[in-house]
Amino acid sequence: MKNLIVASEYRKLNLLQTLFKSPQTYQKKELADLLHCSIKTLERDILSLQDLFNPNIAHVYEDSSRNILLSVGKHVNFDYLYALVVSSSHLYLLAKDIFTGKKNNLAEWATDNYSSLPTMYRRIRQIDTYLADSNLVLETQPLAIKGPEINLRYFYYQIYSKSYPYTKWPFPDIPYENINRFILQVEAFYHIHFSLSSRIKYAIAIAVTLKRVKQEHAFTIQNHWLQKWDELNALQPENATIDYTILEKIIGMPLSKHERYFTLITAFWTHFTHTDSFFLEARAQCNSEIYLPNHVLASELTSILDEYPDNEKNIALTETLDFLVNFTFINKINVLPDIPLPQVSPEKAHLSKQIHNILTKYEENPHFSYIRPNKSVITNYLVAVYYILMQQAQQHDALHVKIISQNGYLWEEFLRGEIKRKYSADQIIVCQEVTTHELHSGIDLIISDFPLYEQADMHTNGLLWNIPPSPTDYAQLDTILEREKA
Repeated sequence: MKNLIVASEYRKLNLLQTLFKSPQTYQKKELADLLHCSIKTLERDILSLQDLFNPNIAHVYEDSSRNILLSVGKHVNFDYLYALVVSSSHLYLLAKDIFTGKKNNLAEWATDNYSSLPTMYRRIRQIDTYLADSNLVLETQPLAIKGPEINLRYFYYQIYSKSYPYTKWPFPDIPYENINRFILQVEAFYHIHFSLSSRIKYAIAIAVTLKRVKQEHAFTIQNHWLQKWDELNALQPENATIDYTILEKIIGMPLSKHERYFTLITAFWTHFTHTDSFFLEARAQCNSEIYLPNHVLASELTSILDEYPDNEKNIALTETLDFLVNFTFINKINVLPDIPLPQVSPEKAHLSKQIHNILTKYEENPHFSYIRPNKSVITNYLVAVYYILMQQAQQHDALHVKIISQNGYLWEEFLRGEIKRKYSADQIIVCQEVTTHELHSGIDLIISDFPLYEQADMHTNGLLWNIPPSPTDYAQLDTILEREKA
């Protein structure tokens, strides 16, 4: 991560995250110790952030008690601040100029960006180290980034997606609306769905592809994979197709079959959900020599979640398989990750160790040659996914209770408050539905002050309580909680 940007920019992001997410306050000496820098360096970083941010977005300052604080504007989270810092970094500015076709040498670029040549040489060394981790090379006469085309495209996708939303849509000659029309077809064709945020990231990946095609940087893939793609497309009912002319009209030239296939590959760079099993089953049928080894690995990885409900484990299996697809084509992925938190929870640390051990077990197998150079990336990604699913499963273990009172909303709200005061969210989640009852499985128990004998179609368990509740009422609920726990 420290090679993502120069050391000062890394430190500023670390400072921002500490101030943004820590529940406690810090004075300069404490912050400097935490960030492993001197007080003078910290003061310089604070002044730099004050110059970088519009005060309406964010402001780092020292209060009357000598605490260093961060105030942020509306609709600003840490990801937004991260995007702002990254978009101001030398890595981003340099990559953007190279991507858009500028042909400056290093001295010219330093002059244009108000930086001395010695300073640029120091920063270029750090940028070059980061690029080397992506199997890329930085040339300086003129400035250019060279390497495998798919690694280059993934690098530019990372740069632009991580600087969004601060930079907004960064491709003025490639309308987002047109790409979104194409994505809607992809969703229907492959039976998948992109959320709004992942849709924008997929659009960025497609825009990078279109720009590279227009610059005559072609991507080619083995004919073996083109044949597999044809087989997958042939599984579509009623000869459904995707209209690639939507993208071709944007750049004024046709897309080769290789580039059309590449638009599918880049879907895996972001996140999507499956609306049914079509895409998973089609991949298993057409790409069995790749799908089956990954399925074996993914199955063992998700065995970590065996104690959790099947639906969580199935989601984990799908997410794992979708992520591992990337390594079929990219030999080394170097992501621009978030700044790690100073403290890692014991649960995450244990999860990371379990995943790391399983990956180590497989890395000598020739089917999994991608594991060794990408182990940290895979581990970090899966820890994030599995931990969220574990947290959701724990929340599902709580008893979902609905309150119904014959005296209406005011009494229902009173009883909800009484239950929340007596029981933790780990024990009981009080649902807020306004309808009389729900037939879905989301409600475990209905508590009411009126018997619901006439509701013949209601299958949810119920308790008949007094309002205000008596000790006997609470004892009944305690019995149910103990039974559920057992």
